[in-house]
Amino acid sequence: MAFRFSLAFLPVLAGCTMDIGPSPETQKLTLSLQRQSSAPGNTLRDIAPEQLLAGDLLFSSSLGLTSLGIRLFSTSSVSHVAVYIGDGQVAEAVGDGVQIVTLDDVLRHSDKLFALRLADLTPEQAQSITRFAHSKNGSRYNYGGIAEMVPFMLTKQLCSLNPFSRDFRQQCIQGLASAQLSTVNGQTKNSYFCSEFVTAAYASAGRPLTPGESSWVSPSDLMHMRVGDVASLAPEQSLIYVGHLKQGIYLKARKLARLGR
Repeated sequence: MAFRFSLAFLPVLAGCTMDIGPSPETQKLTLSLQRQSSAPGNTLRDIAPEQLLAGDLLFSSSLGLTSLGIRLFSTSSVSHVAVYIGDGQVAEAVGDGVQIVTLDDVLRHSDKLFALRLADLTPEQAQSITRFAHSKNGSRYNYGGIAEMVPFMLTKQLCSLNPFSRDFRQQCIQGLASAQLSTVNGQTKNSYFCSEFVTAAYASAGRPLTPGESSWVSPSDLMHMRVGDVASLAPEQSLIYVGHLKQGIYLKARKLARLGR
């Protein structure tokens, strides 16, 4: 049960969410850290567009300054999230507002693109997400929500200072969000930022991704809801990694480095 707390404080100071608790297998005290890579360890898997299902969450980043700034603020490897709605189409909220574009367009504008999936999403629920996307097509981008989200992303790292209780982390984040962020019912909203739109789409299908409000959720929060990761916001159900449609320069460099050993 010995534990070196001096090491544990390093990721806290870096703003990394972590859990400390007994391992289910050994009951020994273990430290679990958020997995910042889009394909940690040896999990990287390449997929073709035909392997996507309607409702899949598509996470991406680009080489632009805006993407870099979002990743720095959220201490994440992703800066954007969209939802695949089938037939080669993707629904997303960007600076021009909510739009439905082709997957080919998304691939062209992304350095990295990978998919996570809610494993038991039914075809009917996927259709509901698609209907929501079409009903919100043309809605404005929520610039005000982004302006509120930036300081919230920084202050919510305070909630990671107690790594021994997931319940504490959720209560802390909920309290900060209630104090800092605006809340509008998802069905009556007419403006969204990217992760807010995806979260609202799932909630409209009766499958909320998290108990928190959609306006509280960043792309990084959604990515960390995957199986084997440490979530900042508690997921209703963990997401499974489907694979990468585009690896990006970092993963390509990591792959080349391993091949060169």
